[in-house]
Amino acid sequence: MAILRTLGVSALVLLANFAVAQEISVEETIAKSLRAAQPTLILQSATQVPGQDLYEVELTSGDVLYSTADGAYFVYGSLFKANQGELVNMTAKRNDEKRLALMAQLNEKDMVVFKSKGDEKAVINVFTDVDCGYCRKLHREVPRLNELGVTVRYLAYPRAGVYADQGRTKFTGSYKKLKSVWCDEDRPAAMNKAKATGFIKENLGCDAPIEAQLALGGEFGVRGTPAIILQDGELLPGYMPADELAKKIGL
Repeated sequence: MAILRTLGVSALVLLANFAVAQEISVEETIAKSLRAAQPTLILQSATQVPGQDLYEVELTSGDVLYSTADGAYFVYGSLFKANQGELVNMTAKRNDEKRLALMAQLNEKDMVVFKSKGDEKAVINVFTDVDCGYCRKLHREVPRLNELGVTVRYLAYPRAGVYADQGRTKFTGSYKKLKSVWCDEDRPAAMNKAKATGFIKENLGCDAPIEAQLALGGEFGVRGTPAIILQDGELLPGYMPADELAKKIGL
């Protein structure tokens, strides 16, 4: 009996190891197929869609594809699940959950914050750039959002990037303006001035997290500014008037 039990345990271990090896094999198969088709597409993870012979493939760029197990076919777009009476966008749901996890790691001390007037009813995070027309237009809505009980928290997203040259010795204008805002003793006042005039006294003498927030924007799926992240993780690209945004939030 002891021998049978030992054999039984060994069989289970072998099966478990085989399952892991098979999973790794599928991921590697998909990765090789991607590299062969387009070397710039680098796989970060491949996760099987529950109950389906289909894999959700996340690239290092943050983009999501869907692949067959053999890596022969790929689909770029949203995956919908048919529930009773509705189609659920599983890709959007997955992205919202990812953004929620990322938001949990954010710290207000690293942002430019415009607090709500009175009771805080909602918080939005906004990736912004000083040299962005629609960012300035949205900023003019901030006082109204604050009146409606919405706290606006800005994250830096210099659209021109960090460096202006390949040697990485010169910063872009948008990077310098954003860092100057973050380095100011009164960040909200500095942001108001920069948004209103497009100019701000250069001040790069602090350890502001501009590069980190730019990279974070990529993880959030930001492709331009302004990019508004709601408390449920939903990303709203572009400008939206304050009252319309408040209605979207549910206020």
